[in-house]
Amino acid sequence: MTSVDPNAFKAAAGSFATGVTIVTSKRDGQVYGMTVSAFASLSIDPMQIIVSLRGGALLNDMINDSKGFAVSILKEGQKEIAAYFAASGREPCADEFPGIPCEFGVSGAPIIGGSLAHFDCTLATTYDGGDHVIFVGNVDEAVAGDGEPLMYYKGSYRALNALG
Repeated sequence: MTSVDPNAFKAAAGSFATGVTIVTSKRDGQVYGMTVSAFASLSIDPMQIIVSLRGGALLNDMINDSKGFAVSILKEGQKEIAAYFAASGREPCADEFPGIPCEFGVSGAPIIGGSLAHFDCTLATTYDGGDHVIFVGNVDEAVAGDGEPLMYYKGSYRALNALG
């Protein structure tokens, strides 16, 4: 094993600016989502993406049960949405998120209204990733909109032009 200080690891990882995504799913009429920074495109053929979620998260069970999820990439001006989904202790909502416009993808998962882009996915497989679970999704829909992304850098939300 390694002797790297966990705080040093977190500081180093926080030096990597990322976009801000919301991963959502729907099961038995209940919707839930989380703010996630560990997202990436994986493959063009087949079209796949990956997201990494904390082990034991409620969303993990919802994705595994429903076999579907969506990833919404947030844009500038959606910091409050990111903060809502980052809050711990939330329970699933019946059909919709309070005050957050959504549409539903073919997977049944909510897609955040006004997002910069989104992917609607069918679950392909999962992998153990230490204290996280890695979800691989087959992309059923990919839509890109206009605007600038909301970024996360060194522990806070930022605008893309603020990083330059």
